Amino acid sequence: MFDDTVRTKLESYFTIGFVNTSGRRMTEPELLEVVQNADAVIAGTESFSGTVIGGAPNLKVISRVGVGLDSVDLDAASTRGIRVLITAASTVQPVAEHTLALIFYLTKRVAEYHESVRKNEHGIKQASLIRGKNVGIIGLGRIGSRVAELLSCLGCNIIFFDPFISRTPNPGWIKADSLDHLLACVDIITLHVPAQTGNIPLLNREAFNQCRKGVLIINTARGSLVDEKALYDALGNGTVAGAGLDVTIKEPYSGPLLQFPQVIITPHVASNTAESRSAMEHEAVEGLINALKKEYP
Repeated sequence: MFDDTVRTKLESYFTIGFVNTSGRRMTEPELLEVVQNADAVIAGTESFSGTVIGGAPNLKVISRVGVGLDSVDLDAASTRGIRVLITAASTVQPVAEHTLALIFYLTKRVAEYHESVRKNEHGIKQASLIRGKNVGIIGLGRIGSRVAELLSCLGCNIIFFDPFISRTPNPGWIKADSLDHLLACVDIITLHVPAQTGNIPLLNREAFNQCRKGVLIINTARGSLVDEKALYDALGNGTVAGAGLDVTIKEPYSGPLLQFPQVIITPHVASNTAESRSAMEHEAVEGLINALKKEYP
């Protein structure tokens, strides 16, 4: 899991009890076995359920290599006084770049052209410029803001919706009064918010009905934000011209959206670059060390 520098730093402070070298997500019974005596855990995508947390009586810190908290029972952690940390800074640039890659793939129809060439079909398809497009950014946190900055450099018009932002951070960007306002006036929609309470989708059938015909949908945030059946129907009737998804409700994805050549699906890898992975590991270790220093000064 760790490069030598990270492991050396960890070992200078702590005894490492276990490292997952299986290359897969651990099951709950496996996780219970390895965390039962742990004071702290550096976690990947494993599910830290109430059962797992309850089976680790010494646990003080969970430091996630990633930004999502869906896999941690926060109520159980809070009840026990366990600190839950994420590596927010390290994921910003790679996820923003992956978002742009999906936009480029869709606007330039890269995947469709590639598949045509593989089939020895050489017809010309209509691509489009990114410059001048109205891009709707839902969620203007660190990643959403970076996406807005990069797209601004390409000449896009930025319209964002974020009820937690009271002022416009860039005078050239427009703050939408409501989600419906944003949906009605953009050519590209990109999602950068956490999963909603109860995993209720933001982009459901009603939302797609508010969109301009031919809109592009990008999701590098959480799969539950998009109603996949509604997206399938919107692709079928032309409301949505294409979709770039790094996250889906069930992963790995093998569903009906793959029928559409104008849909790009990547397997939840937006933050997975060599540089960012190393940075996330370092950030997770630094967070864990600092948190345990407070627990054991």
